[in-house]
Amino acid sequence: MAEVREFFLLLSKALRAYQLYDAGNPVRRRFMTSLVEASRRLWTHRDELQISVEEDRFVWMGEEVYRDEARATSLCFLVYRDGIRELTFQAGVEDEELEPFLLALRRLRVARSPEDDLVTLLWDLQLELLRYAAVDLIPEGTLLRAEGSPSDLPDLSGVVTRELDAVLEADLEEVDSAGEGAPPRPPASINPDDFNPTLYALDERERLYVEKLYRAEQERDLGTAVLHALMDRLECPLATPERRLEIVAALGQLLPIFLAHGALRQAALLLKESEMAIRRDVLEPGARARLRELLEVFSSEESVRELVQALEDGAVDGDDASLTLLLRHLRPEALGPLLARIEKIARQEVRRRLRVSVRTLAEGQGKRVQSLLSDPDPYVVRGAVRLLGAIRDRSAVPLLIRLLETGGPDERMAVLEAARRVPTTPMMEAVEQLLVDPDQEFRVAAARILAEVGFAPATRTLAELLTGSLIREAELPEKLAFFEAYADLAGDDGVPLLGRILNHRGFLGRRDPPESRACAALALGRIGTVSALTATERAQDDGEAVVRTAVRRALDGGRNDG
Repeated sequence: MAEVREFFLLLSKALRAYQLYDAGNPVRRRFMTSLVEASRRLWTHRDELQISVEEDRFVWMGEEVYRDEARATSLCFLVYRDGIRELTFQAGVEDEELEPFLLALRRLRVARSPEDDLVTLLWDLQLELLRYAAVDLIPEGTLLRAEGSPSDLPDLSGVVTRELDAVLEADLEEVDSAGEGAPPRPPASINPDDFNPTLYALDERERLYVEKLYRAEQERDLGTAVLHALMDRLECPLATPERRLEIVAALGQLLPIFLAHGALRQAALLLKESEMAIRRDVLEPGARARLRELLEVFSSEESVRELVQALEDGAVDGDDASLTLLLRHLRPEALGPLLARIEKIARQEVRRRLRVSVRTLAEGQGKRVQSLLSDPDPYVVRGAVRLLGAIRDRSAVPLLIRLLETGGPDERMAVLEAARRVPTTPMMEAVEQLLVDPDQEFRVAAARILAEVGFAPATRTLAELLTGSLIREAELPEKLAFFEAYADLAGDDGVPLLGRILNHRGFLGRRDPPESRACAALALGRIGTVSALTATERAQDDGEAVVRTAVRRALDGGRNDG
């Protein structure tokens, strides 16, 4: 609303600048620049602006956006007096058509001739992005007759004579009161300023009713209405084969239009209605074949790529539910290319939205998704693995385990992520094997996943690793991941082992490396029981600063938790 008010305020100011300054004046250019910028701000939320013109104000959606009651300078009255009752500005009007409109208004205000009127001037300009609706005003002196033959009309001559006499007497009295210097006003003349040239006068109840109808029309989903009308005519028994082919061709043009404007629900409805028309078998073979071709084009790899690219670029938008409705009409063979495109998307939010929609579509379609695990495209495989995890398809666990053992690094990591959602015993046993994988990234990920799902059988393996040489030589992040995983799985039962690593001295006074002891202290703090904190307190005076720091953090955390 504020942008609309600002636009008309600047339009009025720009008109005054055009009246006062010539074309090269910087003041005039500055006002025009401000008006263009205000106009462009309008199109961030809408494609057009439809304004009702009244005598002293402009109204948008029932709300007043500009008012000026001084007729001599009023922009509203300048437009209104020539019969224009509606103005529609469309996106882009500021580029080439806004200045001609201002020049037309300036001509009416500064150098108007008797033949000039705004409707004629706008007609001559042939503007495409500025539309208007006008009414025909009654010329001065026109005599209106009632319908019917002259013999049917009542004799009003006496009434007219009496009314004219009354007007003449009133004029004479006005002249007498004003003095001899004031000439009488001719009784037969009509001044347009003395009345409001409105064609129809409505009472308040009628006005509210018309306004309600107007608002309903403004808010009507025109795209859906057009689509329903086309589908009704497509399946009409009286439609000729040629007519049906024309309608199918129109549907083929509507689909990319809907998608380009982000009307995903309308696009989904078009595809749904097309599928239903094919199933009902009411069309001739030619029209049915063209509809099938439309559905196949939508599911083609090129169309999928363009749709995903448009979503990523922000050219197409829509809520998750609308996107799901649209993707539901993809053919099965489109799932692989779609998953591959999702894996390549850089924008996290778009990737999330597409994965949510695809997950909804894949519910109950596990076998179809499993078949993609053997696709030669690694992006398709990764997408299929994530989708199987998202739908928690336990029947896919053997295939995932085999991929975890034989796949590439990216595919194996995707399987690890999916393992969180299908934590079956065979899957967790396969993950446990990765605790000794040659790749540190997989070792750390496996430890965290086992702890996250609470796979208790892995406690023994972790205990052996904590006391072995492998963990002694590991880097700090890996050590900490293993110690934390052991603490989460073992709980209070893990205190003896962790306490021994933290506090034990060998016969010759040898101890575990300082980093291992620090990790043990943090793991004891993670357990947080009385016995764990007691074991931790024994190391408060440790000779290594890294150990003392870890002990303080563990004790502070444990006491706070308690």
